[in-house]
Amino acid sequence: MLQDELKEIRTQLRLAMNGVISTSMREKGIVYKLNFGVPLPEIKQIAATHKPDSELAAALWKEDIREFKILASLLQPVGGFSSRKAEQWVKEIPYLEIAEQCSHNLFYRLPDVEDLLFGLLANVEDEYARTVGFLVSVELLKRKKKLSEQVKALIFVESLRSLARPNFGASFKEKQAALNALKFYGRLSAEKAQLILESFDAFPEFMKTPEGREIYNDLKFEFEYCR
Repeated sequence: MLQDELKEIRTQLRLAMNGVISTSMREKGIVYKLNFGVPLPEIKQIAATHKPDSELAAALWKEDIREFKILASLLQPVGGFSSRKAEQWVKEIPYLEIAEQCSHNLFYRLPDVEDLLFGLLANVEDEYARTVGFLVSVELLKRKKKLSEQVKALIFVESLRSLARPNFGASFKEKQAALNALKFYGRLSAEKAQLILESFDAFPEFMKTPEGREIYNDLKFEFEYCR
């Protein structure tokens, strides 16, 4: 039964809880109704003892408990999930760690992931929408998943917009995710890497700023020495 499984998960988390980690997170402003402070490897071990199930994942996700939300991303079957449902989860993401875990464990694996990317990268209202869009893009690009040319172009254009247009108002976390997306986009080919670097010529004012020069040099180093 669902309630029995939830009770078992709570027991497993209590046995693995780490007060030092939960206290440190709380002091940094990461506040949940309940945070066991369980490290990610141990959360994954707990997930491995449970069968993936949509009902269980839904019950875990709705709770304001750090480990429950991460477990939900690990235990939600791809077959019972859609880009529309993923977008609803994105609206409810409380912190960057959950955005990263959802992207890494679940979202990139969706059959209609391209629809998800179009929806997220067009969404400037929800705090984590574009950040998750770039995080999912990184997962897809680094695994060399087959993507349409439209989606590749979308990742490139929107990443550049978040980084090089200060008046766009991208948050720090969005910029970091966008920068990583550009790095993996540039790894697709030498031509794409060169395109990225040349594109910054269209933003001369941004390139005069310390942030602009730092981002450009970071990308240049990535493409020249880390390929």
